[in-house]
Amino acid sequence: MVNGCEMNGGAATAVVVAAVEPSTSARSKRRVRGNTSRTVTLQMLLDTRILEPGDSVLSLEYMGQRFEGDLLPDGKIRSVETLNEYASPSAWAYNCKSIINKIKKAGCGWSSIRYKGKKLDAYKHAYFRKRESSNVESIKHNTIQVEDMESNDMKYKTQNEILPSTSPNDSSIAKEPIKFSEIRSRSSNQNLNTLVECTNWSYINKVQPFYVNISANATLLLDFHCHLTSSEVVGYLAGYWDFPTQTLTIKNAYPFRSRLHDTELTSLIEEEIRNTFTAKNMVLVGWYHSHPETIATPTLKDIEAQLDYEVQIKGPTVESYIPCVGIICSPYDKGKSTFDSTITCYWVLPSFENEIHNYGRPMNMNFTTKPEKSLSLDIVMALKKCVDFNKYDPDFINFKNKYKNDVTYLEKLKISLTDKFPEDDTIHKSLWNFLSEIVCTGSSGDSAKNNLQHLISIISSRQLLLSTSCFQTHSSLSEHLESHLKSCNANNLASNEMPTTSDASKITSESIASSLFNDLDFSKAMSLIGLSPSRYQTNPLK
Repeated sequence: MVNGCEMNGGAATAVVVAAVEPSTSARSKRRVRGNTSRTVTLQMLLDTRILEPGDSVLSLEYMGQRFEGDLLPDGKIRSVETLNEYASPSAWAYNCKSIINKIKKAGCGWSSIRYKGKKLDAYKHAYFRKRESSNVESIKHNTIQVEDMESNDMKYKTQNEILPSTSPNDSSIAKEPIKFSEIRSRSSNQNLNTLVECTNWSYINKVQPFYVNISANATLLLDFHCHLTSSEVVGYLAGYWDFPTQTLTIKNAYPFRSRLHDTELTSLIEEEIRNTFTAKNMVLVGWYHSHPETIATPTLKDIEAQLDYEVQIKGPTVESYIPCVGIICSPYDKGKSTFDSTITCYWVLPSFENEIHNYGRPMNMNFTTKPEKSLSLDIVMALKKCVDFNKYDPDFINFKNKYKNDVTYLEKLKISLTDKFPEDDTIHKSLWNFLSEIVCTGSSGDSAKNNLQHLISIISSRQLLLSTSCFQTHSSLSEHLESHLKSCNANNLASNEMPTTSDASKITSESIASSLFNDLDFSKAMSLIGLSPSRYQTNPLK
């Protein structure tokens, strides 16, 4: 992944150099409430001496560009670059962002502007906390401690790098989603934690612009990660984009493990994640986060974040375009009759000029997945490190407790993960013993260390067997091909009558592209997302 329109990671793993043991106090700082609808202005923060006026004390970074502003004594912001004055953080942020991104409709100033290196949101939250715990007079005469929210606003990175992430949604998320047509205008103080139903493509008379394939290993890791705590978690998604077939393949998930105050660790984890997926020739294709006890439907905050990421990694041309999807996992929605998690993949269409609220429309993205034949050691270690990072936190799930009726959280976890396990029955059993022991000590009847060693041994032997099998298969194939060529020569078949491998690949690629774009009237993603001139030639969505 979540702070308004900036994604945290959560924007949001896998194999990290070392796992860090968290403390209870560290975790308490990690959980920060989302934006509030209560009114606060820069002038109020100046009056209570939380902020002080000054030159170039405000800054905003967006898509690689940095803007600076002066905080004036009357609470206004003066742009250092243009000397124009703005009455609010959102007005200045919108002006800066719209210079770079013409379709940007909102500034999200409190979550993206920094005062002396820290987000304005931190000062606003400090103001409310102090006001709620003290009387107004004490607020005016006391300096307020501001939380370090540095890592909550990771800088924009280029394609193939880590996206910024979003902060956890707070407990004020509504239980029931609204339809997209029911969204009120921004001026009505719309709650950013409002859930919004995803629209099906058929509703707007279009087909899904690209296919989405998600590996079972990726869904296994993200589902397990989301089950661990009662608070929101986030992570990144990496994979491949195949332009001829318009297919996005999500190969790996990378849980993000860092705390808001720990900027050094955040930087190290980001670098490790980036190096991991680029070494495997993968690109960043999205993010995921959890809605622990609500349905797997995006909030207005999620919608804003998702559209920002789509713009950031889209690439400069149609040929270099790479989609970015968001995934929401709901592990503990007790309103659901079954015990498996709900996983929703969504994409956001930008707003059109006649839509008064200017929020993008969340679109439901159908995806396919199938069980993996085996499991990599990278996934195993990532699963373990997720637990190591969270197990001492107060919101870590007690898997011995009852979840619903007579079903424990551990049993519920097994039900949700089973269909994501590898097809190999031996790995299946060993993997569950390992997972159950690390989340619930004593549940497997053996130690976590023994279970891990046994699982690694099985995976290694299976990989060796698979490698040997592939080698034998290739040898047999070569012998068959050699025999076929000899037969062709015996029949005096001219070499120019035999298609080469490259020709065959070209024909296949062209055939697939033709069937997608012509026969099936499969629209190109660029025109649907609204990032090409053709957007302005289409009818607005109703």
